[in-house]
Amino acid sequence: MTHSRERKRIFLVVLLLIPLFAGLTGYALEADDEPADDADVSIRQTDVLPDRSHFVGARVCIDCHRSEYISWLNSAHYNNNAIRLEGTENSIDTRYRELTGNVDLCYTCHALPKAERFGRRLVESGTSCESCHGAAGGENGWLNRHAVYGPNVTRMEHESADHLAARVAHCEEAGMIRSERQFEVARNCLSCHIVGHPQLIEAGHNTSFRNFSLIPYMLGEVRHNFHLDQHHNAKAPTLDSNRRGVSPAERVRVYFIVEQFARMNVALNWITRLPDEESMDGEVADAMLRIFDDAAGELEEFAEVLLEEQNADGVTLTDEQVAPLLAAVETFEEFDELESPTRADAAVAAKKIETLATEFHQAHDGRLLEVLDVEFLEDLGDAVGDALEP
Repeated sequence: MTHSRERKRIFLVVLLLIPLFAGLTGYALEADDEPADDADVSIRQTDVLPDRSHFVGARVCIDCHRSEYISWLNSAHYNNNAIRLEGTENSIDTRYRELTGNVDLCYTCHALPKAERFGRRLVESGTSCESCHGAAGGENGWLNRHAVYGPNVTRMEHESADHLAARVAHCEEAGMIRSERQFEVARNCLSCHIVGHPQLIEAGHNTSFRNFSLIPYMLGEVRHNFHLDQHHNAKAPTLDSNRRGVSPAERVRVYFIVEQFARMNVALNWITRLPDEESMDGEVADAMLRIFDDAAGELEEFAEVLLEEQNADGVTLTDEQVAPLLAAVETFEEFDELESPTRADAAVAAKKIETLATEFHQAHDGRLLEVLDVEFLEDLGDAVGDALEP
């Protein structure tokens, strides 16, 4: 038996045993009894925090996404669980508990909040499906709608355009973060990989992961693109690729740019969540402004390269085609020139960046961004971790 087959068998056995283990242990951790005073502030930056009862847990996805589930079991996201946060005197969760009385903010990124059960608030261990794609349950949630292609068990290939549009609109309104929405995906990832909560930082958490890059992880261990073929982990989400006719390379180019928009937006959103205006002069604000500055510099460099005259095989973009990048740089410069910027100023700038990111994504599918491959993407390095092939 080869090593890959042996590993596959191990994961399948684990997969089959998890429901049994869940029945014995609850497959969850008990969260603290009382929420923190600022429990309405989440590391995952959403305008309205989802109801805990809307999280259904990863095991609900197994029936349709078995290969994706197995791939997740092989990832650091699965192993990055709340249990590992605890147990040492100097651990971040211990210091945070001393500051606030609980570790709810730790659970926001390192686990999945779940509904109360037997009077306890629970979390499912690990960063899982709904951590990345949004809470799926509830009466109007996206879980029971996202794979219904029409009446009478209509097959996906027979879904009408009108039904598809209505289904997608419902799922997005219900909070689903779909793979097509590259800016939203990047922002959700960075909302955990950029940490800007003052109490977490005071407890000893890093303020940010400045060297973190989405693409090596998306091409590596978090890649789980099995929807059209459960035996092959494609280089990009297969439904999105088929519907929009976008190649994996073209998709990577778009991510390379929208990631910087997301960095700017997330950093600004953390500034808007500072407790008061005096905090604008503090450590957290300084760290977030450095991220804002760095990302603006990256976009300015990208714009310069895209505007350069290319060779016969390349494409030179117009000012209009790179306008969102240049406008984002201008947004940073305007904010940087403010004598005493406020949290409200940060909120206005964050909204501008979100709008510009959407404009860029709507205008580009990656076909005209080929120059990025040689100028930048070759230096990103190898994919991080192994993408499991069941």
